[in-house]
Amino acid sequence: MLMSRLGYMYVSLYAHVWVQKLNMNATESCDKMGVNSKIKDVYTPGRTKEEVIDSYNNWADTYEHDLNPDKFRGPVLAANECCAVIPEKNRMSALVLDLAAGTGFLGKELHQKGFKNLHALDPSTEMLEKARARNVYQKFIIKFISEEEELPVNADTYDIVVSSGGMGQGHIPAGALLEMLRITRKGGYIIWSMREEYLRDPQYDGILEALIDNMEESGKWSKIKKRVIPNYYEEKEGAVFVFKKI
Repeated sequence: MLMSRLGYMYVSLYAHVWVQKLNMNATESCDKMGVNSKIKDVYTPGRTKEEVIDSYNNWADTYEHDLNPDKFRGPVLAANECCAVIPEKNRMSALVLDLAAGTGFLGKELHQKGFKNLHALDPSTEMLEKARARNVYQKFIIKFISEEEELPVNADTYDIVVSSGGMGQGHIPAGALLEMLRITRKGGYIIWSMREEYLRDPQYDGILEALIDNMEESGKWSKIKKRVIPNYYEEKEGAVFVFKKI
C-alpha cells in the first residue's frame, strides 16, 4: 500500500513538472513569435520614417526584455570592437556616438568598459527616454542619420561612430556611410554590427558593400575587419564591420 502511494505521488509529481515545462515552452514560443513580429514590423520595406518611429515608440516599454543580451549579442560585440581599437587608458576621453542608440544597450556596455564620453542618436523619443535613464550619455540627438541631410554635428568630431542593430531595411541607409565618415575625426573608427542576412535586403544588396569598397579604394577609410558571427540574434548570423578613417 505504501509503495502504491509513493508510486502515485511520483507519477503526480512527474506529471506536474511535465505540465509546467510544457507551459514554459509554450510561453517562450509565444514570446519569441511576438518579438519576431515586432522586428519584422520595424524592418518592413516601404514604411515611412514616421511609421518606423511610431513602432519604436510603441515598443520602448518591452524592448529591453524582448532583446536582452541572452537573445541579442550585437551591443556586446560592437562594444568589444570599440575596446579593440581604443586602449583602456584612452577610453575615458574618447568621444563616441552611438547611432540608433535605442534604449541604450550599447551605451551601457561601453560605459562599463571605460567609455565615459558618450552621445546617443535615435529618432524615437520614447526609446531615448529609456536610454536617458541609464545616465551614461552626455548628449542626445533625436534624428535619423541619412544620405539626404547632414546631422547637426561638425565634421571630424567623434573618435568612434558605432552602431549595433541600426542597419536594416528602413533604418540606416547605405549612403549614410558618407555622413558617418564626415563626423568621424581622421584616425577615428566607424564600427557597426548587424544581422548578416540584411546585407541581401533590397536597399543594401549590391549597394552597401560596393560603397564600402569604393570608399576604401578612394582612400577615405581602411577596412580593419569584417567578420561573420554565429548566433548573433538567437540562431541568426551577424556581421561586424570596423573601419578607420584616413
